[in-house]
Amino acid sequence: MKTILLFTLVILAVAISGCQDKKKVRNTNTQKEAVKVETKAVLIKDTIQVTETKTVTETTVVKEAPEYLLVGGCFRIKDNADRMYEKLHKEGYANAMIMPYSRDLYLVAYEGYKTEKEAIAAVRKIHKIPGKEETWIYQIK
Repeated sequence: MKTILLFTLVILAVAISGCQDKKKVRNTNTQKEAVKVETKAVLIKDTIQVTETKTVTETTVVKEAPEYLLVGGCFRIKDNADRMYEKLHKEGYANAMIMPYSRDLYLVAYEGYKTEKEAIAAVRKIHKIPGKEETWIYQIK
């Protein structure tokens, strides 16, 4: 029994001493790699090029959100709304827009206006154009 216990202790001692040797080897490899990396960093540092940058400032005009829209049509099918939007752009209404009205309806508007008076004056002008008599004013809530 004593022999088995002694033999087990010897095996454990050899195993533990073997692990410590491996740890020492790993540490020396890590130190060598660190030295290599530092050497490479010095070489790269000498080859860095500096370039000049120019600053460009832009100004943008922020329009207030319209409270009233002149609506030319309301469509359930998005393709129809897209076609009317393209038609309005070709006619010169650069501020035309498509606005989702509900889950499955799209409003196509000519323009947006801040006040009700501006919207009424604009709709009266548009009503004089043939084919645009059904344009109406939508108040955004």
